Amino acid sequence: MSNKLKFGLLGALGYIAPRHIQAINNINAELICVSDLDFNLAQQKEFHSKNVETFNSLEEMIKYHQQHSLDYISICTPNHLHTEQIITCLENNINVICEKPLALSIKDLDKIRKSELGSSASIFTIMQLRFHESIIQLKEKITSQSLEEKNEVILIYATTRGSEFFSSWRGSENTSGGILFEFGIHYLDILMDIFGQVINFNVNKLSLNQANVLIEHENAKVLIMINVLSKEKLEEMGQEEVLYRSFTINGEEFEFTGGFQDLHTRSYESILEGKGFTVEDASKSITQISKIMDEFEKGSTYKPILNNL
Repeated sequence: MSNKLKFGLLGALGYIAPRHIQAINNINAELICVSDLDFNLAQQKEFHSKNVETFNSLEEMIKYHQQHSLDYISICTPNHLHTEQIITCLENNINVICEKPLALSIKDLDKIRKSELGSSASIFTIMQLRFHESIIQLKEKITSQSLEEKNEVILIYATTRGSEFFSSWRGSENTSGGILFEFGIHYLDILMDIFGQVINFNVNKLSLNQANVLIEHENAKVLIMINVLSKEKLEEMGQEEVLYRSFTINGEEFEFTGGFQDLHTRSYESILEGKGFTVEDASKSITQISKIMDEFEKGSTYKPILNNL
């Protein structure tokens, strides 16, 4: 009988699922079952050929767990489903590895905390940018310096998505949580990790495909610009797809568009080493995004904090 860790995976046909499947293979664990709502016959046969059971719901996977004792369930489903699915796994004492975000509100985050306290299992989240070599070097550089004035930072993330993205759950604030939860959460996390807690913020623009936010941290004044560009519109204009990630700090640019291939594997390795990112690690960015969105919806404004950027 195999002594490998046994994994189930929810959302097996989603965009991010292949990275989790590869990570499970890379840590020499065993993926024994997957779930999704939309399996066709060919997809089922593909999984079955690898001795992986297929289900259409978490409930079916829980019944399977009761006979086969899963060690972990990895959650790669739409964002608005995460909280309920995490709690169901914890109630059945199954460890969880969940894609960001764990929750779309502070209230749901508290529900997860309470559920974990009553379970013998644990919940971990994926914060893969913390393992990116350029981000690690940047953090070392910033934490080693001594400045009298705050760093002045511009963070740019631009990417391209087709019409199927905007018509899917990702294109709805009700299901994705909006652009900050879908794209910005990783960047808010590393900004707070590097530059400290948020003191103030001002939202200049916030829509389904664009965010322009000024944030003052303990050790930096940051302009965040996130743009999700339409693939079809770019094609109409004869332009190529865009993918670009960069920090500019005090006029010096640190570009980190590449280097993402093994970050999920590193995340899984960290969890097995007892160093995985917990609910408390995830709570900082979730709480901050919730505050930003709440203030934006109220129409509140703050004084400009990046006058010279």
